[in-house]
Order: sequence, then C-alpha cells, then structure tokens
Amino acid sequence: MKSKIVNFWKKRLGQGGSSIQLNDPFQDLDEEMQESFPELGEATHVHEKQKGVKGIKRFKPFAGKSHKNPLATANVNKARLIGAAALGSAFGMFILAGLGVWTDIWEEKVEEVAIPEVEIVQPAPVVEVIEEGPLEAVDTVILGEIKSGDTLANIMVAAGASQRDTHLATRSFNKVFSVRKLRPGQKTSIRLIEGDEGPILEEFTLEPDQKRKVISTRQADGSFETIVEEVPLSTNLKVTNGVIESSLYVAATEAGIPSRVLADLINIFSFDVDFQREIQKGDSFALMYESLQDEAGREIETGKILVAEMTLSGDHHKYYRFKPKDEFADYYTSKGQSVRKALLRTPIDGARISSGFGNRKHPVLGYTKLHKGTDFAAPRGTPIYAAGDGVIEVAGWNGSFGKYVRIRHNGTYKTAYAHMHNIAKGISNGKRVRQRQVIGYVGTTGRSTGNHLHFEVHKNGRAVNPLSVKLPTGKKLNKKQLKSFNIAKAELDKLYDAEKATQLTPLQSAETIQEASVAQ
Repeated sequence: MKSKIVNFWKKRLGQGGSSIQLNDPFQDLDEEMQESFPELGEATHVHEKQKGVKGIKRFKPFAGKSHKNPLATANVNKARLIGAAALGSAFGMFILAGLGVWTDIWEEKVEEVAIPEVEIVQPAPVVEVIEEGPLEAVDTVILGEIKSGDTLANIMVAAGASQRDTHLATRSFNKVFSVRKLRPGQKTSIRLIEGDEGPILEEFTLEPDQKRKVISTRQADGSFETIVEEVPLSTNLKVTNGVIESSLYVAATEAGIPSRVLADLINIFSFDVDFQREIQKGDSFALMYESLQDEAGREIETGKILVAEMTLSGDHHKYYRFKPKDEFADYYTSKGQSVRKALLRTPIDGARISSGFGNRKHPVLGYTKLHKGTDFAAPRGTPIYAAGDGVIEVAGWNGSFGKYVRIRHNGTYKTAYAHMHNIAKGISNGKRVRQRQVIGYVGTTGRSTGNHLHFEVHKNGRAVNPLSVKLPTGKKLNKKQLKSFNIAKAELDKLYDAEKATQLTPLQSAETIQEASVAQ
C-alpha cells in the first residue's frame, strides 16, 4: 500500500512540475484516487454510540457520486466541493506523513553526492611491559607497650585493625597465652597493610619478657595462628670484682653486678660469713658468672656463678660450682669440701640483729629473762628461709610466739621461727622442706613490740646461740667424685684467668687510689 501511494504522488508531482489543473482539479484528483485505490471502497467511520456518548461523523472521501464541475453548479455546491477537496487532500497528506512517504520521496529527489573513501588508520596500541613478581604491600608497624587497664582487643582496634581481625587474632592468641599474664611495660608490635576497605591486621606480637615472643600471624584463609617463639640467647662469661668500702651491696652495685647474681653470691658464702656483722672495710670479692645475651649483645638474664672469691679480714675463700654424677650441683672448696653446712646461721636476707642470745630485760614483761634466740629486725613481709633440710614439727599459733614454725633437721638439731606475719603456703605439720625454702614472712604476732624474726637453734633439745654454735659441715666428695672435680676445677681456673686478663683491672681500694693520686 505504501509503495502504491508513493507512486501515485510521484506521478502527480512529476506532471510538469506544479501542473495541477485548476479548471477541474477536485474531480480529476477524486477520480484518479478512486482508480488508483479501489480497495479503499466505502472507507468510512460510521456513527458510533458507546455508553450514551454520540459518535462523530467522519469524512467519506469516495462516498456517493462523482463531483461535478464546480463552475457549472451553484455557489453553495461549489463551496461544499472546495471544502471537501481540501479536507480530502489534508487527509491524504496525513496518511503520507504517517507512513513515512514524504521521507522516501525526498530521499529519491536528493541528488546523490559521491563521498570519497577515507582510510582510517588506527594507531598501534601501547603495551607497557611489567616485570613479573609479587607486588609489595605497604606495611605499617606500630610499636608500643602494655599500660594499666589495657586489653589485647583495645590495643589492636586503637591501631586501626578491624573488629573481625581483632576477634580472630585475640581468640587464637588466648589459646597459647593467658591474658591474665598481661603486665604493664610488656612490649607490643602491630603490623598492618593497606587494603581496599581499610587497614588489614597481618601480625600482632607481645613480648611477655625478654626471652619470649608470642606472635599471632594472619594465614592465607584469613584466620590467625599464634606461636610462642623463644628469643635465641648466647651464653657468655662475665667476670667482675670490687672492694668493699661501706657495704657489700654498694660495692656490688658499683661493680655492675645484677641483683640476682648478688643474691646468689650471698647465698654461697652465707654458711661461713655473717654479712651483717663480719664484713669490714677493705674486704674484696671477685666472681665469674654466666651472662645470657641476645643477638644485639644485650644481657637478657644471668646464669650460674661458676667461680666466687672473697677476702675477709685477710682470709681468702674461693669456691667452685660442681655437679657430681646423679646429684645436685653445689659449691665446693678447692679440696672438694661442700660449702653447704647443715644449717644457716642467718635464715633471712638484709636484716639486722636487734637482740642477741642471752639474758636481757624483756621489752614487754619488764624483767630480766634468758633470751633463747636471736632477733632479726626486718620489714613486715620479708621472706624467712628454712635453715636446713628437714621436716615440719609445728606450724601454727604458739602462745606468746604468735605464728610459729619448728623444723626437725636430724636427731641432733632443730630450729624455731616466731612472730611471723604469715606462714607460707604449703607449710604444715609433717611436710618436708629444703634449705633456703621460704617457710614464712616477718611480722609482729604474739608478744612482740615490732616486726622481727625470733630465731632459735636447739641442739639435743637445748637452745644454743645460733651465731656461735659449731655447725656440721656439708658433704665431702669421694675419691671418684674428687677426680672429676679436679678436672672440672682446672677448666674453670683456665677460663677464669683468661677472662680476668681481658675484663678486669687489678683490685684497688679507695685508700690505695687516694694514696696514688697524692703521690703524683
């Protein structure tokens, strides 16, 4: 239908340009359209009624008779025919526009213009060659330390870790290290990398002490695995010495001796020396001990004293550490005699004698009475040691003695400890204890005027002076053990002399140094 309409109008418009005949245009046009489009027939829009609304009578282009010549009819008919023709022409134009006829006609009238072909050359793509290899993530390492009130979770979140990573890391961490062991001052390290949605926790490290690291590390699946890593330490030998001018503690501190090593030194000589009363100005000491150091050479902790020397009022004492086969290690003289005595004369550290053995005026009762022991004044809570190996006979309240412990060491000797603030946990009747095991703490219970330890030594059931009684000596090595000891002693002497030559200068007292400076 569309092509027929196009051909019709092309024919009309192509007859001499604008050659439509004005003498009878409407009749010719009407007849031509009827001949060209007989299938339209009686194409009309009839009178319609829908829901009481009147329809509209539409124009019927080919209904009724053919038009007569408008010049031969009445004026009324002429006007009617002109209007009908105009309306019919407009209707035809509407149909042509709707069918896109005018577009097709116009396209055929347009003169074709030859467009030269232009070859478009696309530029070759630029390819950047990147060397293969893993991309380096940007790490952020945050160092810190535990403060009072801190938890692992708030430390990680404060550093920027997500709640999810924090939960997974702490849950893994708690499996190998109890958070109850967190202490202020412990070092922490947090490693983060930048992710698309923010920082990603890669690793959290806690140093509970200088010998261990607890490390929680992210795995490929996003979970965390925690391990305890021991810090590698190397054992080195350290030699130091000093001259006592006021006290052993001051001289040892000036010589750089760690407090733990000093305590061990006192324990070694405590069987023969009363450090509160027998130390004099000008006495000297020297020792070789183990120093455990990290890779940076820092001393992380100290080990055992291998050789210890003291010169007291001109008397020289030198002891060696030796462990007989299948026995505990101990310290021996150069002749293989153990320095350990059956009993300690002073079962407390850092105390002063406030009252000795013998008759005295009782500070509470007000009359003279035999004081059957030695009183050592010390701050409340100071540890009290068992004077020797033995079995607990009494542990509890004992009248005017207050909280009291008595130990049976053998068939001859017993020791008693009174006025304790508290008896140590696990100390009860029948329990076996070892020498220097803590059995209680200094206090002032019972008939007492201040914090102190009342210490008694009983020999064959009778109280004796703890400071003057001759105590049984310790073990002496047998022939076979002595042979092994002499070999070990020679090795220690060789090491000791070599280390002294490189680490020490000759001992000089303050008086000697002063005399030398005056002479110059």
